[in-house]
Amino acid sequence: MWILKNSKDLLDDLNSRSLSKYNSIKTFDFSTLYTTLPHKQLKTRLKEIIHRCFSKKDGTPRYKYILIGWQSSYFVKEDSKSTSKYTEEEIIKMLEFLIDNIYVQCGGRVFQQTIGIPMGTNCAPLLADLFLHSYEADFIADLLKKNEKHLARSFNLSFRYIDDVLSLNNPRFGDYLDHIYPKELEIKDTTDSARSASYLDLLLEIDEEGKLMTKLYDKRDDFSFQIVNFPFLCGNIPSAPAYGVYISQLIRYARACRKYTDFVYRAKLLTDKLLKQGYAVNRLRSSLQKFYGRHHELVDKYGVTISNMRNDLFPLS
Repeated sequence: MWILKNSKDLLDDLNSRSLSKYNSIKTFDFSTLYTTLPHKQLKTRLKEIIHRCFSKKDGTPRYKYILIGWQSSYFVKEDSKSTSKYTEEEIIKMLEFLIDNIYVQCGGRVFQQTIGIPMGTNCAPLLADLFLHSYEADFIADLLKKNEKHLARSFNLSFRYIDDVLSLNNPRFGDYLDHIYPKELEIKDTTDSARSASYLDLLLEIDEEGKLMTKLYDKRDDFSFQIVNFPFLCGNIPSAPAYGVYISQLIRYARACRKYTDFVYRAKLLTDKLLKQGYAVNRLRSSLQKFYGRHHELVDKYGVTISNMRNDLFPLS
């Protein structure tokens, strides 16, 4: 499954593979995903996915209900006294009702939406994700049926966050777009170059040795004006959560940045900004100590001591 929840999912996947060499990066973007989803295909595809969840591989029934709990959900084969249980047919009917009853009010008139789904609804990202996943899964399954295993393997490093697609080590990914996704959806190539691309909040680059290097990417860096963000201590907010922001951002930077120089660059910008916004240098230093001690798995790759990191972020203190 190519679906990503966030950039951490991508980084965890890449770290788990430990590939020694990369040769290409490709990124793609759906121009108008939510507003062009065809209702008929959407309902058909969702119905097929739901049926697979409740059935065995041969298509015969496997589960009777799915039980929805406060902390977890699970399938059951037998009857249940739970009041939060749903059959395959009930889930399909609810989804079809949801898709068929989308209305928009404009100029005093009410219109029924027959193409696309509203972006503001909670379920919209999930519906779009599952819709595209159904085509991706069918594409790979079709390759395997045709015994084209080598071609199927070339899509092993394919990822998608809703409408943003990333492909690694597969320079011909773009040649198969029409074979993967429905013609109703427009998708375009957004690759910066064959060896670098921005994806989510990451900048991916292949170095001269073929290693994949990652660092934080923030499109706001290109703005010609100053960005106002992060808490100001002069405001009426508790100080503990404010200093917690410092630690959370350091965690984010360490996850994204493969090189220490990239990490310390981002961390220094953040440190200087928070100091200007009223943060106490001693408490920021203490927060840095907590970050280093509690998240050593993120900083071990840098091979630096807490003393080195402290001197790099607080050179004058």
